[in-house]
Amino acid sequence: MPRDASLPIDDPNEQFNRGVLRVNQAVLDPAANVVKAVPGPIRDRFQDLDSNLKEPRIFGNNILQGRFNAAAITLGRFVFNSTFGLGGLFDVAAQNGLPKQTGDFGQTLFVYGVPAGTFVEQPYYGPSTQRDSVGGVVDTVLDPVGWVMGGIIFGWPWTAGTAGVGAAAHLGQWKEAENASIDFYSFLRSDYYQTRRGQLREAIGLPAVVESPATAGR
Repeated sequence: MPRDASLPIDDPNEQFNRGVLRVNQAVLDPAANVVKAVPGPIRDRFQDLDSNLKEPRIFGNNILQGRFNAAAITLGRFVFNSTFGLGGLFDVAAQNGLPKQTGDFGQTLFVYGVPAGTFVEQPYYGPSTQRDSVGGVVDTVLDPVGWVMGGIIFGWPWTAGTAGVGAAAHLGQWKEAENASIDFYSFLRSDYYQTRRGQLREAIGLPAVVESPATAGR
């Protein structure tokens, strides 16, 4: 089926989404400030651990997308970091030629031709599209790490909690941009779409970075 990785911005519910962002800021700002206060090396360890715990779901989506080379790299990263990176506290795999791969169920839906739908500012989780929102629910509920940590009843809240830590950390990283941006909502939406376009291109075997005509060949 046709798959358009250009992902044009489609935000007919902008005013409602802006309201959700204001609520997100009010709820997540205290956590973001706490995260910012944590020393950088410690914060990096939690981020690496969080990334390692997501590798099984990335592996599964790589397989569903037919990206078997990416799946092999992801499996190697998980084994390598879990063994030699103190359970994933250090990303030693990237330092040894195994870069982190993308892979989520939103990408998988894209590969099979499901349209993106409109832009959504999700409560708690932030910028997304309708397709990626559904994909995020599937990734969270079926995350094998969550099942190992206690099955669907106990695993799902635990997995959602790690995503919340990530959301708070990202909001903390955006603090400077928030202060410098004329329109913080537009900045977050643009940042999401730019990142997501690259990930969708990867899902169908294209280079992640789309060169600007002004810089091509330089």
